[in-house]
Amino acid sequence: MKRLTADLHIHTCLSPCGDLSMDPRRVVEMALGAGLDLIAVCDHNSTGNCAAVMQAAEGCALCVLPGCELCTAEEIHVVALFETLTAARDFQGYIDAHLAGSNTPEVFGYQIEADADGQFTAECTDFLIGALDQGVNEVVAAVRHTGGLVICAHIDRPSFSVISQLGFMPPDLVPDAVEVTLAGIHGDFPLSHAAGFPVITASDAHFPEDVGRWTTLFDMDAPVFAELAMALRGEGGRGVAGYGENIASGSSRRTA
Repeated sequence: MKRLTADLHIHTCLSPCGDLSMDPRRVVEMALGAGLDLIAVCDHNSTGNCAAVMQAAEGCALCVLPGCELCTAEEIHVVALFETLTAARDFQGYIDAHLAGSNTPEVFGYQIEADADGQFTAECTDFLIGALDQGVNEVVAAVRHTGGLVICAHIDRPSFSVISQLGFMPPDLVPDAVEVTLAGIHGDFPLSHAAGFPVITASDAHFPEDVGRWTTLFDMDAPVFAELAMALRGEGGRGVAGYGENIASGSSRRTA
């Protein structure tokens, strides 16, 4: 069993709130520099840059999972992670069917698709910062139908979280994990809101220097989707082993 470091919530330049410097090549470089073993690409309501980040990481000691950060009709953010690029692309069809509107880049930010070398290839015009017309239970069911993992995002934040929007974790909502900021884990956020689900932390990086800022330490055999799923279920000696913090690029990593 290995102790592996994961940042499972990273945006790229495709997210309207993501910095344009967060191109696929830069994301991979920053992840390697932060000593990460596993990352997940989680742009808002899109899987469009997943392939490029995965290609940018080919041949290096970093596993990249394709994913996305979904906004439900209740404006709850949910992270979806997939085992394969094919599964992520299949799920994109669901997003496209339930997301309406067009982006206004001057207001919400540019949404740039890029290749593995970091070259911009297209501008996405969909309203990625918007909400799907599906409720949280419908969104979770769709992710599960595609074989994905479901993580309730940043539940300790005052907006766009299941707690901020509903005030509690609905008993019929069964995620694979909940995400809490490291400040929340070490602060006064009542982890009872996690309802007994595994707790992870992640950077939610929108800028290069934030990649790997907050991480989750996992005990598992390899940095791959199947092992992560087992770790979140606590199977075979696998599980969440702790949390890491890297305040700035090049600083020493603290764990707890």
